[in-house]
Amino acid sequence: MKRVLVDMSATIIHHGHIRLLKKASKYGEVIVALTTDEEIRAKKGYEPELNYEQRKEILESIKYVKEVVPTSWLIDEDILKKYNIDLLVHGDDNSNQINEKKLLIFPRTKGVSSSLIRQKVMLAYAKKKSQNILLNPGPATTTANVKLAQVVDDICPREKEFGDLMEWVSTELTKIVANPKEYTTVLFGGSGTAVVESIITSVVPHDKKILIVNNGAYGKRMCQIADRFDINFIEFQSSPIEPINIQKLEETIQKNQNISHLAVIHNETTTGLLNNLDDLGNLAKKYNLELIVDAMSSYAAIPIDMNKQNITYLAASSNKNIQGMAGVGFVIAKKSSLENLKDIKPRSFYLSLYEQYTNFIKTHQMRFTPPVQTMYALKQAIIEAKKEGIENRYKRYSSSWETLTNGLKELKLKYLVDDEYHSKIITSIFIPDGVDFNDMHDFFYNRGFTIYPGKVAEFNTFRVANIGEIDYRDIEAFLEMLREYLSEG
Repeated sequence: MKRVLVDMSATIIHHGHIRLLKKASKYGEVIVALTTDEEIRAKKGYEPELNYEQRKEILESIKYVKEVVPTSWLIDEDILKKYNIDLLVHGDDNSNQINEKKLLIFPRTKGVSSSLIRQKVMLAYAKKKSQNILLNPGPATTTANVKLAQVVDDICPREKEFGDLMEWVSTELTKIVANPKEYTTVLFGGSGTAVVESIITSVVPHDKKILIVNNGAYGKRMCQIADRFDINFIEFQSSPIEPINIQKLEETIQKNQNISHLAVIHNETTTGLLNNLDDLGNLAKKYNLELIVDAMSSYAAIPIDMNKQNITYLAASSNKNIQGMAGVGFVIAKKSSLENLKDIKPRSFYLSLYEQYTNFIKTHQMRFTPPVQTMYALKQAIIEAKKEGIENRYKRYSSSWETLTNGLKELKLKYLVDDEYHSKIITSIFIPDGVDFNDMHDFFYNRGFTIYPGKVAEFNTFRVANIGEIDYRDIEAFLEMLREYLSEG
């Protein structure tokens, strides 16, 4: 009887292996050439789930197998001679260089492999570990696939492969709000505040002024950045819960000379107030100002059209509505305006927007070390955002917000911003008398939900964000717990 060698690693033994062995047994006695642990570590770069002896024991118990022998990763003629083999049987991924007369190829069983099973196990584990529901305004709850996207082979970020990844990310982020022919995305390793700081410190000429709308903590932060770098700025204070008075804002522009930029938060994260970009864009256009928009809490959810809304610079990050991991901030900007920055001496070294932009054009690289794994997660998040669709994502968010606000009204709880001006993304809710936020936070945290404190000093509030990989059912669960907490109090 012929001796038939079947070459396999069988790190996770499955029905595909059994089918291959069954087919091979029709041609003679089956000897399994089982890859050793050392070879698997050297060639695949990981420790096999089952060691050689364990895999050998399982294979020897299969009725189609006569014998199991240890072999290297590749089978050659010397191995065939050593074990007196007449025929080598292999799947259609064969890479063994032996005489074709001694080789028999079978198609692999579709839909199964050790690698696929391993991925499914990792995905199931990630889903099991992803029970926490983040109701804070970012980082948001992410999918298991976004988390797992970070588990990649180590790579030097200066390799072309990684540069291509960043170029793809940059283009796709731009497409969400603008035409990549006229606009581009400049990537930074850092938080949302880092890229806001990059814009403010890079784009305002030293002999010009920036007009900043302050109607919440993040408008105030823009003022703090300008003040820290001695940038000439005018602070336009506005209500944190009511729309900007465009007439008064225009009067402020008329009363001041040398204003080159107007800066505003789109969705004020402290309250949920949504500022009207159409009105602001028209005003900036009327007075030939470049409009800077902090869109941290609106980008990839609330529709934005940078060209129609006359936005020159838009700041966002990887960890909110795009539903990636924290660590990447980015500026989407009009290319022509970026080119004009060459005549402005940057006030920051690391956050120089023009230098980051031009370096990326030349090399497809960030100037400094990027957050590698976070970038892979961002790629997966973008893929998922495109699959869901930005409009559909906002509909999902809006449905969750309606569930939340309807529940709050039933509980007789009030929130800061009127529905008419609300972003439907973040809600700042009044804390009932006698309730301690820290105690309430711990109650929810111990049950897998995270809420966030308020940030408007004159109001005693807490915040709930309905962003990330959650939906109205998670909000319903939160409301049920809120009823329980309030009834116990």
